[in-house]
Amino acid sequence: MRTDLEFKSDGITCAAWLYRPASSSPSPCVVMAHGFSAVREQRLDAYAERFAQAGCVVLLFDYRHFGASAGEPRQLLSIRRQLQDWQAAIAAARALPGVDPARIAIFGSSFSGGHVQTLAARDQSIAAAIAQVPFCDGLRNLPALGIGHSLRLTMAGLWDVLRMILGRKPYYIGAVGNAGDLAAMVTPDAVAGFANMNPSGSTWRNEVAARVALTLGFYRPGRRPPR
Repeated sequence: MRTDLEFKSDGITCAAWLYRPASSSPSPCVVMAHGFSAVREQRLDAYAERFAQAGCVVLLFDYRHFGASAGEPRQLLSIRRQLQDWQAAIAAARALPGVDPARIAIFGSSFSGGHVQTLAARDQSIAAAIAQVPFCDGLRNLPALGIGHSLRLTMAGLWDVLRMILGRKPYYIGAVGNAGDLAAMVTPDAVAGFANMNPSGSTWRNEVAARVALTLGFYRPGRRPPR
C-alpha cells in the first residue's frame, strides 16, 4: 500500500512515501517527518504502516537537503526551511484524493517533535499533533553540553558561515558522536541509538552543516503548546 510521492517546497522537490489504508472512504491523514539529521527509513516507516493499518493515509517525507529529497548543499539543517517543508507537506496532504482535509494530524519525533509543536500553534486547523520525545528548548539544553563543547560547536558554526559567505562548501560536524567528538549529540546513547534504527542501504549520513549550531539555542518550541 506504499507508493512514492513528490511535492515542492520553495521550488525544491521533497520525496515522500504515501501509505493508504484498505478503506476507500475519505480518511484522516498523518503527516510525518524525522528528527535531527534523520531520514524516513530510520524506522518511521514502521509507525506509518501501523497508522495505515488503523485506517489513516500517511505522508512520510524527507526534508530538503536530506535523504531522498533534493536540495543543495547536502546535509543543511535549517529550522526555517524544515518548517516550510512541513507546511508544504501538509498542503500536499490536504489536496490528496481520498483524504479528509479537516482531519490532518502531524507526527514528529525528537527534533521534529519540536517542529510539530510550532506548527500546531501556528495552524489551528491541524486536527492532532503528536510530539514523541520532543526537542523542546534549545536554551535549556545548552548547560548539559558543557561550556567547552558549546564553544567548539559555536566556533565550528562561525567557520561554516564564513565558508558560506566565501562561496565554499559547508564545514560539517557529526550529527552524533562519542564524548569528545565534534558532534551535535554526544550523549552516551547517541551513536548506538542511531545505529539501531539505521537499516542497511540507508541514505542517512552522520554529518550536518555546522551553522546549525548557531541556531539551536534559540529554538524553543516547547513554549508553543499553550497556544
